[in-house]
Amino acid sequence: MAWLPHATDVRAADHAAFLQQNCVSCHDAETKKGGLDLSALKWTPEDRPTFERWVPVFDRVESNEMPPPKEPDQPDPAARGAFVKALGAELHAANLAKQRQEGRVVLRRLNRVEYENTLHDLLAIDLPLQYFLPEDAAAHGFDNVAEGLRLSSLHMEQFLGAADAAITAALDLRKQPEAVHRKFRYQDEESVTDDQKKPADKPKTFKILPDAVVIFDDNSPSTMRQFVFKTRGQYRLRVSCWSYQAAGRPTWIKLYATNFKTKRLLGYFDLPADGRREVEVTASIEQGELLEIKPFDTNYNETGLALYGHDAGSYPGRGIAVEWVEVEGPLLKSWPPPGVAQLFGDLKIKPVGTAKPDGRGPAFTLDVTDPPAAAQQVLESFLPRAFRRPVTPEEISRYVKLARAGLAAGKSFEDAMRVAFRAVLTSPGFLFFEERPDPLGKLDDWALASRLSYFLWSTCPDEELSGLAKMGTLHQPDVLRSQVERLLNSPRADAFLENFTGQWLDLRQIDFTQPDRKLYPEFDDMLKAAMLTETRSFFTLMLRDDLPLRNLIQSDFIMLNRLLAQHYGITGINGEDFRRVAVPADSHRGGLLTQASILKVTANGTSTSPVIRGAWVAKKLLGEPLPPPPADVPRFEPDTRGATTIREQLAKHRALPACATCHTRMDPPGFALENFDAIGGWRDRYRSEKGDAAQVKFHGRNIWEYRLGKPVDATGEMPDGQKFTGIDDFRPLLLAREDQVVRQLTRNLLVYATGAGLQFSDRATVETILTHRKASGGGLRTLIHEIVQSDVFQKK
Repeated sequence: MAWLPHATDVRAADHAAFLQQNCVSCHDAETKKGGLDLSALKWTPEDRPTFERWVPVFDRVESNEMPPPKEPDQPDPAARGAFVKALGAELHAANLAKQRQEGRVVLRRLNRVEYENTLHDLLAIDLPLQYFLPEDAAAHGFDNVAEGLRLSSLHMEQFLGAADAAITAALDLRKQPEAVHRKFRYQDEESVTDDQKKPADKPKTFKILPDAVVIFDDNSPSTMRQFVFKTRGQYRLRVSCWSYQAAGRPTWIKLYATNFKTKRLLGYFDLPADGRREVEVTASIEQGELLEIKPFDTNYNETGLALYGHDAGSYPGRGIAVEWVEVEGPLLKSWPPPGVAQLFGDLKIKPVGTAKPDGRGPAFTLDVTDPPAAAQQVLESFLPRAFRRPVTPEEISRYVKLARAGLAAGKSFEDAMRVAFRAVLTSPGFLFFEERPDPLGKLDDWALASRLSYFLWSTCPDEELSGLAKMGTLHQPDVLRSQVERLLNSPRADAFLENFTGQWLDLRQIDFTQPDRKLYPEFDDMLKAAMLTETRSFFTLMLRDDLPLRNLIQSDFIMLNRLLAQHYGITGINGEDFRRVAVPADSHRGGLLTQASILKVTANGTSTSPVIRGAWVAKKLLGEPLPPPPADVPRFEPDTRGATTIREQLAKHRALPACATCHTRMDPPGFALENFDAIGGWRDRYRSEKGDAAQVKFHGRNIWEYRLGKPVDATGEMPDGQKFTGIDDFRPLLLAREDQVVRQLTRNLLVYATGAGLQFSDRATVETILTHRKASGGGLRTLIHEIVQSDVFQKK
């Protein structure tokens, strides 16, 4: 950066003189280009609206954007440097003074993901709770930022409902659910036996073997109706199966949970061409759901069974043979469930002698001889864990009074405590982060423990973090560094990878559009799951091994399983598990931009747009957000007929003066990615509804046909005149801006870690973090350590 973060005694007249000489001719009260009148801009940085008008002035001059490079009269470099240095120092000082007075982070509440995770850990439950709550608004790109986390009457109503559901799930004193551990033969399925009773002239959809049933068609009846899950919980599911008539080629099996209205993919498994396999998945199953088994083969050019009326008994194609299904669960560690102990601590539990035989009434009760005293004891233990800090006697008394009032009204001890627990779980102490700084703005260790835990785990601090906060040692650099290592090494760090990348890279929007089935018949939920897993596995590896951050732009490895490898046209990869694979010499993959998940979220369901992809690169990777298009410029619609290319349609936009400036900056990255279609596959020609070279694909009972349109043109030119031909030429140009990409990643990590947008005075911290990270030669893991050690992370 060209400025130094030190206050200097520079008069406002000095700023005015520079602006008068170099800027006011275009930005005065009459001309007012871009809506900016610098002649009316006062030097009152303590006023927030005025401060926010000065910041873009600094940015444009510091980056040499203003005055525009095409203007012949440019400011003297020394004068420009002096102006930038002085203005930057004063803006930094003014912003820092305001931060010290008010703090960076305004009152921040748990978002719905954090709320669910916190209750899961606090009450030892796994009930889905976030769907009780309205979606949280994003600010600065993330839904955990205080500015977007409003609290309306609707939120409070939903929080009350979610708290009730969570307490009910934890305080389960019913009879222990009956555990099931059974094997079911697929031959005994009603759909199979009914299929075999069809008249001779009706084709069969199942083939019966001595020890199994073969499914050929993805749309064949395949729901296991022999067993309905009567109790919600974790189940272990195992299926004995193998590829049938595989001719040396492996296939897939998919397992779903379904209630016939919706279904959820539980897992997919690669079946070898030869040999039996027992696939296994442990998953949360809802009451009333059934297991569904589906075959799937990614070789769409194979003729489907139903297309030509084959009977399954004589069909020569591939299928999967299913022998048996084993169900075990619900898997319980103890009963009553651990949530009872999480709520009531050491209170004893005793059986109820008159439990209802249908299991609907309580089978256990708390053994309490002095309910008012027990309420005090329970809440003294529960409140500090719920509020994530020490509590005062007055705070405890407030909730004890609620419980005792319930007891006085004749409620049972459990029901009276429900009232108190409900009040705790909807109180500001639980819903909001209470960040109490010292006079210098430093967070106390309790607030620091919460900030660290919610950053890397998206949930409340565990016992070790809380213990260090209690001792007052967490803020020590070595202790903090060891805790970051511990948190990152935990499986719970998956929450960071999922929630941060899901928002930074827009992966949460992968379902925002659905690919056109006529143009992209190979896309389904299994391929979508593989896309997301690739990106998360990529970041997991970068975090685990602290790989250089240039891998975000260009890596010599990719994360693949057989399904995604086949989608990418890479051979020799087997199995459903993802592993690190060296980029083949003839492949164009490597780095973030060529991952199918990124290519999917930056396209619509029909076509790709260099504008959307280019704007994504500018905003997400380079930190150069672009203004929205002018209101009077019509958007172009994708041409599925293949008569025109995207480039030809964009030429009309680029010809408009109002559009040319932005399109010159954002179109080149999009053009570089044009060889990748709407689901991340490689293409040399566009898919279209009309054109030549018809492509026919079979998928179960369905047949799809699309045609090939015009050839793809992935050439482009950067604003500075550098030309490229496709992604392989473009990557080195982006790699030359590696520092800018890392800077933008750092900004995003700081926003996500602290729950607040970055301010002007935070820029110095960003540069310090980058300097330390670069000097150490570390990657993503090192960057996280530097962020946690920074003042921005450790201060209010």
